[in-house]
Amino acid sequence: MQVIFVGGASGVGASCLAIQIADQWIVVDAGVRVDRKQDPLPDLALLEGKDVRAVFVTHAHADHIGALPLLHQAFPTVPIFASRGTALLMGVMLADALKVMTRRAVEEMELPLYPENLVTGMLAQVRPLPVGEPFTVPQLPGVTIHASRAGHIAGAVSLGFVAPDGSLVVSGDISITPQRTVVGAVPPPLERCDLLVLESTYGSRLHPNRQGEEQRLAQAVAAGIANGGHVLVPAFGLGRGQELLLILQAAQEKGQIPDFPIYVDGLVRRVCDTYLLLPETLSPRLQRQIRKGYLPFSGPNVTFVRDERDRERILAGPPACIVSSSGMLTGGPSAWYAARLVSQANASILITGYQDEESPGKRLLDVAEHKKDTLEIGGVSVPVHCQVAKYSLSAHADGAELAGYAAALHPRRVALVHGDDEARAGLRTLLTETDVLLPRDGMTLEAEEKRAGRHARSSAHTPSTAPAQSLDSLPTAIGGGVPFDYQHVEQLWRVVRQVPTLRIVTARELALIWYGEATEETTESILDTFAQDYEQRYFIQQHALEEAYRVRGQYEETPGDFLSDLVGSVLLLLVSQESAKPVFCRAIEPGASVRVQLPRGISQERTRFPFFAIFEMLGPAPQDVQQSPQKASAYLADLVKTTRRIRRMLSPHSLARECQEDAMYTLSDLCAFAGLSPHSLEDRLALAKLIHQHPRLFTQQRSIFDGEGLALYCLSPEWREAIEEPEEQERPDQNWILSVIEQYLGTPADLYRRSIDPDTGDVTLGFHFPEVARVRYAEAIDAAAEETGVSITLSPSVHQGMLAETARKVLPLGLTPQGSPSIYHGQYVIQLTCTGEASDDAIAGAKSQFHEATGWHLQIARKQAPGSQPVGAQFIAPTSQAAPKPGRVGQHEAMQRAQRLLGPLPGYVKVSMDVMNAVLLPRFHFPDVASTRYAEQFTRLEEQTGWSVRLQPTVHHQALIDMAHRLLPAGLSSLGTPSLFQDEQRVRVPCSGKADVEALQEACQRFLEETGWYLELVV
Repeated sequence: MQVIFVGGASGVGASCLAIQIADQWIVVDAGVRVDRKQDPLPDLALLEGKDVRAVFVTHAHADHIGALPLLHQAFPTVPIFASRGTALLMGVMLADALKVMTRRAVEEMELPLYPENLVTGMLAQVRPLPVGEPFTVPQLPGVTIHASRAGHIAGAVSLGFVAPDGSLVVSGDISITPQRTVVGAVPPPLERCDLLVLESTYGSRLHPNRQGEEQRLAQAVAAGIANGGHVLVPAFGLGRGQELLLILQAAQEKGQIPDFPIYVDGLVRRVCDTYLLLPETLSPRLQRQIRKGYLPFSGPNVTFVRDERDRERILAGPPACIVSSSGMLTGGPSAWYAARLVSQANASILITGYQDEESPGKRLLDVAEHKKDTLEIGGVSVPVHCQVAKYSLSAHADGAELAGYAAALHPRRVALVHGDDEARAGLRTLLTETDVLLPRDGMTLEAEEKRAGRHARSSAHTPSTAPAQSLDSLPTAIGGGVPFDYQHVEQLWRVVRQVPTLRIVTARELALIWYGEATEETTESILDTFAQDYEQRYFIQQHALEEAYRVRGQYEETPGDFLSDLVGSVLLLLVSQESAKPVFCRAIEPGASVRVQLPRGISQERTRFPFFAIFEMLGPAPQDVQQSPQKASAYLADLVKTTRRIRRMLSPHSLARECQEDAMYTLSDLCAFAGLSPHSLEDRLALAKLIHQHPRLFTQQRSIFDGEGLALYCLSPEWREAIEEPEEQERPDQNWILSVIEQYLGTPADLYRRSIDPDTGDVTLGFHFPEVARVRYAEAIDAAAEETGVSITLSPSVHQGMLAETARKVLPLGLTPQGSPSIYHGQYVIQLTCTGEASDDAIAGAKSQFHEATGWHLQIARKQAPGSQPVGAQFIAPTSQAAPKPGRVGQHEAMQRAQRLLGPLPGYVKVSMDVMNAVLLPRFHFPDVASTRYAEQFTRLEEQTGWSVRLQPTVHHQALIDMAHRLLPAGLSSLGTPSLFQDEQRVRVPCSGKADVEALQEACQRFLEETGWYLELVV
């Protein structure tokens, strides 16, 4: 047996071991150094000429995995074994490393260590290893491997290797004291190993009481905020950031510190999401919470930061706590915050983790100890006036704990690594009854001469446990070159289930199984196909990580696992005994309940419902909808409208006849019977509502809680009797349809008749002047028709009495009507015969006023002496036609040209025509803005058609409201429905939350520029 210390022997960073055991070479870890002044990589040249058979990874911190892509480049076919938690977290950590390298390449001309495709190829070689039981792998015959939990972070393991020529344990980074996220380390069960490679990060220290340090930190954060300043807690994105969130939230919940905002930035958020997929790697408390659907890293006071604009608003806002990576202030958002806070006397920066000697975090601590008075960060030297303190929340064991760990293994020799000279020397004094070595990078350690026969030694290494199991491995390229599609999902699932421990699988791994390679194209193929599967019968998408899926039916699946799948999904919920509505599930709440978002227009007074109110899980909502309450509410309302139309086409009797007695069906099965798409959320909702409304025909045999998220239906016992009764088509709810129309139209004085077809629900509205009403109420009528799903038309008949009355009202002074008016419907003309005198201007004004009010033309004939010609009016005979202007195109051609020219313009709605006057009437969301912005297009349209162009003046109310919501500054959310003040061209939006004055002004200015209306935000 032979060990080469390739990196990380005499310091923290670039950990890498090469081990020859049973005449075969393996590598454990390959990390990078954080200190950019040193070579960041281990000396991988020491591996040249070695026939490396396998790579093992202890955990996913950068100092242990950062160089794995380069190791993979040297040994591209070698499998990489890691715990399931580490495998998922490696993808997250290396993706972040690529972003950092790309940024540095642009800003500092620093060459990246490796390209993205190398990372992708490396991750495709990762294989899961079991934790807590011995196993073998085919690449290493004669070697038994033990992986035991190491504490430290989720997924971290210590590794034991046993072979006829010797045994050794690689501790990796270990934590003996339980943390809030993970339990403490357990050594691999080797009774007496030949060599223990032991970390020594804090080998010369004794940690203070953990609970005391947590309380001290929480109090310091609260004190800093009470002092009127922001508090920055730099944190490692993986491990420490999650601990801090739990510590601060727990202190607030217990009333130990007051509530205050906690902002989470950088890598911390992504890791929090990934932890939710790995409950089995976390503490028992977190396992219970996550499996019940709770989100332990989120809370009422926690906000995840999106971008630099958010950061600027945070620092401009009230005092708050900021938890951000990186933990050493070497980069990431924490360095951005620190550069702005160090000079503020009322600000605080609280250090909670290991600081490399050359890191900005260590230099900041030197300032606190009065060794310096300025800090160089981001290449700038900044005077330090803020409060600085350090708290011991280490995820590494201290000297006494490391000595106890070593004593439990009784090693013949111990090699101390991953620590500076002081730490290793201090730990060396604590280790007894063993030989202690302090290797240097590049050193080779040979096995000691054997003191006994091979059989005796080998048996001494092996603990009295069950025999080692051969590690399950997944086949690759099972698709045989066939593109993956929906019909292959079950086949892929059956293959994945061959490894029962594979509870969470990524799209990249599935691509490797199907295609034999995990490229961007093959992975996208898997994602696209799964996006069609609303039922998720085999693979359940995990909202915490887009490319991750839970494998349905695995033995590790617990009854509560699927609860977390509810969050982000659209549910059919029984909001009352009679009514079922689609809702968006926002969170799982205590007391077996869900917090939901209801469709727009439905009372939001109650948003929390018990589990038993859930009738069906319809499928995941679109990603953009999940991130915005306003979008979710509008999306659900649109879903309701679309569903009404679909339901009218469905026959519950026909569906029942397609089913067999004693058979059970999923919602997708029933969709297929009904000719609907099982992949359409609208179709699934329509069918689920039909099933709910016909309990005599269909019964829910198994709820989503009985079926792990998959409800099953069958025919009701009395279905034969029910099907013999005449089928009642769903009749439209006339009162509801009319109420929706009134909601949009109000009760205008010119609407004198509403008629509705009782069978179809189609509505005809009678207005005094339909031509004017068609333009004036177009937006409201379109919206009502869309919501109700029925046809709403206007009666074409003018109200003759109101037409004559309006004509008389507009007559100029000096003219008196004589007799009854003449009405010519074909030409939209009314003629009044009058006596008296009026100027031509007065008569022209009356005609214009009349046309604007009614859409008709007024002709005035003044009664003269017999045989004389009427003055001041030109009579139009009932059969006459207005002569077209030269070059004017016909109606159809004018409409087509208008559509082609105006259709692509933002905010365009439609175009109408005033045929009598050869006028095109385009309609835009915001006509005031359109008249200026698109003036050139309107002029061109007049030239191309010979028709005049006049914009319809009505603004689109819903577009106004949507624009107001879209421009709300971060930190604000809308309360209720905005108010529109037509006369003042102003929208008032009541809001909750906080935003700085500059952001408010910017939002109002942009709203004015985009709409021509004024925005009033009432906070």
